[in-house]
Amino acid sequence: MVRIITAAAMIAMGVTQALAGEAPFTGKEAKRMLFSPKRTEFVVVPQDFMTDVEFAILDSLWNDPTLNMEIKAILYYGAIAASPKQGLAHKATVAVANHHSIKDAEAAAIKECNALRGDGPKCLMVAYVVPRKYSEQPLQLSASATTAFKRTYLKGRGPKAMAISPATGEYAIAKGEGAAEAALAACNKAVSEKGATDCKVVIQDK
Repeated sequence: MVRIITAAAMIAMGVTQALAGEAPFTGKEAKRMLFSPKRTEFVVVPQDFMTDVEFAILDSLWNDPTLNMEIKAILYYGAIAASPKQGLAHKATVAVANHHSIKDAEAAAIKECNALRGDGPKCLMVAYVVPRKYSEQPLQLSASATTAFKRTYLKGRGPKAMAISPATGEYAIAKGEGAAEAALAACNKAVSEKGATDCKVVIQDK
């Protein structure tokens, strides 16, 4: 299914996580907010520079049987950004995936697109990949992190924690005494090679 939605409305759908308090959620709370990691939806964001041909290209990504399996395999949260001057066919058109929120995916796609576009107006969003039946939630995790949460975090009792990096999509899970500190350290170590230092603990059970 392809949905068409305005950029402003799509951005608004991802605001809650940024406004949520800093205190981590418990595993029980997180479980109620997360989506299936196996089902995605492709959301087109119309922009003034897009031609009928470019709309058709985006539509075909989901509806053409020879192409849609690749798109449906993209892990949420994903985003596609393009240059208003060069259009979708230019090398600046960038797709990213497996981030922890719509806003995180958008930021990564826009940054990479702008680095490739050359001159002209800054890049804009043209599509998102979100979980099927997506709705705004206080906590959002990438498809990979959601799978790890269900398969690893939820198993067993005792202290445990999960840390994520909004900038890179990385995450880490730790269990036992000092789980929060261990998860944070493991996450920061993973993102340090990418120049990020933004890991934070988002789920914790004591």
